[in-house]
Amino acid sequence: MKVSFGKISTKGTFDPVWPYGTDLYGRFVYLENNGTRALIAAFDFNGTQPKEANRWRFETSKRTGIPANALWYHELQIHAAPYGEQLKGAPMDKLIDLSVAEINAMAERAVECDCWVCESDFGTECSFNREQYVEGLGGVTVWTGMSFDEQGRPYSQNKDIMLLRGYRPDLPVFDKPIYFDNPNDPKAYLFKFTDKSGNTVGTISRFAAHPDVGVLFELRFHPNKHNEYHYNFDWPGYMSESFEEKYGGVSMYLNGPCADLSTKKGYDGLDLYVDAERECKRLAKWFGEKLSADFDKNARKINVDEVFKVDTFDIKVPIKDDLPHSLAELYEKHPGMVKEAQERLDKAISDGEEPWKIKRLIDDRWRIGAIWHIVTETLDLTDEELAAREITVRVAAMRFGGYLFVGVPGESLVDMSIWLRSQFTGVKTIPVDQVDGYYNYMATPRSMTLGGYTYWQSWVSRETIPSIKRELTKLLGEFMKD
Repeated sequence: MKVSFGKISTKGTFDPVWPYGTDLYGRFVYLENNGTRALIAAFDFNGTQPKEANRWRFETSKRTGIPANALWYHELQIHAAPYGEQLKGAPMDKLIDLSVAEINAMAERAVECDCWVCESDFGTECSFNREQYVEGLGGVTVWTGMSFDEQGRPYSQNKDIMLLRGYRPDLPVFDKPIYFDNPNDPKAYLFKFTDKSGNTVGTISRFAAHPDVGVLFELRFHPNKHNEYHYNFDWPGYMSESFEEKYGGVSMYLNGPCADLSTKKGYDGLDLYVDAERECKRLAKWFGEKLSADFDKNARKINVDEVFKVDTFDIKVPIKDDLPHSLAELYEKHPGMVKEAQERLDKAISDGEEPWKIKRLIDDRWRIGAIWHIVTETLDLTDEELAAREITVRVAAMRFGGYLFVGVPGESLVDMSIWLRSQFTGVKTIPVDQVDGYYNYMATPRSMTLGGYTYWQSWVSRETIPSIKRELTKLLGEFMKD
């Protein structure tokens, strides 16, 4: 096995609209064994459209010789970063040029390697599930502002942080703490690659939580907050820098499925960019020290010459019924649909309808409102795709050193991590989120029933996630055969 790591600044690829608090990077790991070549790229970006992410894959493949099905375009979902349209067209052309130059140089400098790994269980200490069912109301999503009890368990009685859009139901359930204790993903990993002389070439870390801390001020009220935005690589960037300082080489972070997972971040007093930056550094220190302490104590050497395989699977899945059948239909009907949904909601509130009925109308209003964004900005769907009522998502797979890495589309929920580990190799399956383009929220049937933000921001039908799981059972089953 040969390995090399690389890192590029993405400055100059896109037109900045904010000042830089930190640089934003693309980090790369190149692996080669017995003629099989693969590369994972992890960018400090937020939501590259799938067509652009896959253009990066195919153009990079042409110019490096690495097969497209062995190239991963992974985004860390950094919120203080460019999004969607800002990365389309000429910016992606520039990113491809920079990436290709670095990847070709990496292939030249790849060295035979050894690898050590630590599997760390963070439990519920560092993250929590931000979705919950509230009796008499329905499913809510909380982004920030949580309280934590003496055991660190997250709870809230604050209706204003549950994305109810100003609605404040009078329910007895709010008289006591509402605990957010649904499943999370506790697994963190740290891989360290060295050359045959023992010098560190690079490290790969992995956890699952939202890197949305660099913009925490946007959820607080203060009159100048729109002038506080800065580009910032959030806690994964600061954590990676700490690993580079401690171990040497280039450090890369991979983010696991986290649509319904939040870091245990602060809220009070985080009114300015400097406050959000300080919180990023606090979390990075907390996570990094915990992971490196476990690594220094428990790391074990793995066999890098064990089976090494890579592939990418295309899976056609249905879109939900209420998406338009054409762009013309969207342009013609969407404004009226939003207006009617808002009127239904306003009437229900004025008539004093039961809270659960009002909550369902809140969900309907914001689900309908999100359709425009999903179709035209996130997915950039064509008339042909809308008419077909299905789109293609991609799932990437890599076997290395006894581990199975699986790159899933969009913002997947922790349900996907739990299912993948139960279906295949347990803790040795490492799910990675937002690979090969941003597909918005990949809502499960449960989330679609509950309502809340995941439901609003999703294009999937109730059959989409079950369909993906059925296909992956067959595809990854074959992939796991030696």
